[in-house]
Amino acid sequence: MSAPAAGVRRPLSPAQAGVWYAQRLDPANPVFNMGGYLDILGPADPDLLRATVAALVAEDETTRLRFTEADGVPQQYFAAEAHFTPRLYDVSGEPAPAAAAMRTMRADLASPPDLEHGPLFTHLLFRLGDEHFIWYHRVHHLVHDGYSASIQRRRAAEIYTALAAGGDGGTPYGSFAVLLDEQAAYAGSAAQRRDRAYWARLMEGAEPPGGPAASAASATAGGTGDTPARDSASDGTVAHGPASGIVRDVSEVDRRLRDALDGFAERSRVTWQQALLAVAVLHRGLWAGGSDVLLGLPVPGRVTPGSHRTPGMAANTVPLRCGIDPRETCEDLAARVAAQSLRAQWHQRYADTDLLRDLGWPTRGRSRFGPVVNIVPLDERTTFAGLPAVSHLLSTGGTADDLTLSVTIGDGGGLRFDFTLDAAQAGSVDLAAYRRSFVHLLSAVVTGPAGRTVAELDVCDGEERVRVVERWNDTAAPPEQRSVHAVFAAQAARTPDATAIIHG
Repeated sequence: MSAPAAGVRRPLSPAQAGVWYAQRLDPANPVFNMGGYLDILGPADPDLLRATVAALVAEDETTRLRFTEADGVPQQYFAAEAHFTPRLYDVSGEPAPAAAAMRTMRADLASPPDLEHGPLFTHLLFRLGDEHFIWYHRVHHLVHDGYSASIQRRRAAEIYTALAAGGDGGTPYGSFAVLLDEQAAYAGSAAQRRDRAYWARLMEGAEPPGGPAASAASATAGGTGDTPARDSASDGTVAHGPASGIVRDVSEVDRRLRDALDGFAERSRVTWQQALLAVAVLHRGLWAGGSDVLLGLPVPGRVTPGSHRTPGMAANTVPLRCGIDPRETCEDLAARVAAQSLRAQWHQRYADTDLLRDLGWPTRGRSRFGPVVNIVPLDERTTFAGLPAVSHLLSTGGTADDLTLSVTIGDGGGLRFDFTLDAAQAGSVDLAAYRRSFVHLLSAVVTGPAGRTVAELDVCDGEERVRVVERWNDTAAPPEQRSVHAVFAAQAARTPDATAIIHG
């Protein structure tokens, strides 16, 4: 496939446009930097790692993307091809090699982007020892989405394995220019009209989400009411992601609960991801106190075979609307949520901005359809010529105007939960309380007996229930032994300059 011509300007896709305008409001903010790394465990060949990354960059057309404006309208174009060789840091002599590598990765992730001159990506390699290497990648969300990271990991493993065996590197990346052409052809097409009709039917009668808190005693059940620290994790560690005005709560559930989730998914005949999404639907309904649940569901925005192997920014967010019936079993709810999420995938290219406009809903910044549940696709068994490589997410890139749950694989094979929220909304939700209630409900659903109904579940654990039901209602006070006139006179004496009454 020939490379796209350099210098030819193209409009931004709907997904890119939202990121562009948000970044232009705060040009030096690194919040849209996506980043992560692979721990490669074993005697990897550093020269082959370099060659692998160089081949990846050569295949990836998005590494050449540059952005500009013409009469206030953002545009993108491909710059001339340039060779890229990643830098290899040898930190094996450091007292704490992993910490040294992490400091360098954090510093890079916090670097401000240059949208017009680029490059908007980098790759770094670290040698921590003879049998331990790290491959770090950072890219701007204007260029890649979360799905691209999964594509990249698989392709890197293919290239390295082929180079180590002296064989063919396999099928290269798809063309981002072609993906842009597909998006342009979709606009105004019969497929777009079908998608629009589907979403109109699904969303008929729906109400705009009420914001991150949306009940559960103003989203402070079990909390202290204190505002969470910016970018601080629940365990007191440094937050994952650049300093960007985002608050987050990071936790992991162990392999035992993950295995129980797998078992629940099997008896519900769904995937573990779909089962977890069903728990998120159930939790939101119990937390917000409603039976008509609306969540935001990130989707790749890709439907053709070629697009599924093409890195780039094409992701979209679609609504997941699901009613909750208290008489329904958890397994039946999981099957119904799974079917609903699959139907959403069939109509995933209809832009969220177009749907919001159709509905007449406000966008409220980058918020869309309520809390977002983002189950990040990570390859649990990526290998480089037989050497295991473990994925670690540092930043998904982007703001979090509404509450977002990002799910990845934890270090011990369990699940890692990142609950995030824009710092401006920090006072509206106690993220630690939200996380505790979510994990409590997850455990109740997946470890409980088969056939348990929704009505039998509670969003609060024992401690939370005592706090909400008993302590918050413990408002008893000794009766006042004075008359109303005496109380009024005493207050006037204490604050003689205060306003007593306003009329009209």
